[in-house]
Amino acid sequence: MAERPSMAKRSVNSQPHNETTLLVVSDLRLYFKTTKGVVQAVDNVSFSLKQRRSLTILGESGCGKTSLARAILRLLPRNVHTFSGQIILDGTDLMKMNDEWFRKEIRWRKISFVPQAAMNALNPVLRVGFQIAEPLIVHLGVKREEAYKRAEEVARMVGLPVDFLNRYAFELSGGMRQRAIIAMALTTSPKLVILDEPTSALDVLTQANIMNTLKKIKQEFDVTYILITHDIATSSELADEVLVMYAGHVVEHSPAEIFYRQPRHPYAQKLMASVPTLREEKQIEFIPGQPPSLINPPKGCRFAPRCPYRFERCAEEPPLFSLDDGGVAKCWLLAR
Repeated sequence: MAERPSMAKRSVNSQPHNETTLLVVSDLRLYFKTTKGVVQAVDNVSFSLKQRRSLTILGESGCGKTSLARAILRLLPRNVHTFSGQIILDGTDLMKMNDEWFRKEIRWRKISFVPQAAMNALNPVLRVGFQIAEPLIVHLGVKREEAYKRAEEVARMVGLPVDFLNRYAFELSGGMRQRAIIAMALTTSPKLVILDEPTSALDVLTQANIMNTLKKIKQEFDVTYILITHDIATSSELADEVLVMYAGHVVEHSPAEIFYRQPRHPYAQKLMASVPTLREEKQIEFIPGQPPSLINPPKGCRFAPRCPYRFERCAEEPPLFSLDDGGVAKCWLLAR
């Protein structure tokens, strides 16, 4: 019988500089075929993430955030045109695995996913407790009784009352359904949890409670997060690093403590300038124009048509420039 997993407590003495790299993504491309042309949803994306760190991916709707997550999880639709690059998880090159081996050894075992719209992700005719235990039964071969005990443990961990496990999804509030989905993602003790807009469509108080739960789990257990969101205020609650996407490209990747004080890419600066603050007065800004089509994106810098600082060299595509603070940004202004 497979051994029931447990969430190992994080060592109090563990320090970030001792943490090893868990995920490396290099030159990742994911294009889709459509009747109007090829959509370049994820275009030459590269980044790395250390264990026990939280990476927040920011950007407008349609910039490629969710497509990037689905590329890592290999949850791909049938209309894929191009899927290439390198994804290395804990030293294993996932792109060399066939789909069946990936499903058995990686998905749910080492990487799990919290999707948007929890009500749509839960089966309406199965009790919540069984759905939380199901990944253990299906993917790890754990006996049902042991799986239910584990489901109860994880439910308590995420703040879901154990008696709710006997209910159906429609009997739970939005916040409780979201906690159930998070419990499903944690039940197999994966090394990496990808959260796609985990607090969307929830009220502000429920959002805060969910984020506090995620922070507590991160602090106490050996969990690494990728948080996908367009809500900058929410992202700051959990982020150790921030990666900003625009039109399928990574335009900035910086430590969170640097990014929220001083973003370097003009698009990231505009995003931060659009967020109101409670403790200081500032002029709220907006980004003129609209995101480009990913079927026929602009040549050179993809943000140039909307950028207030554009100049002649923006007609060429900039590289990712290394910054003194340890981050990178894709802008010719940083070459001056």
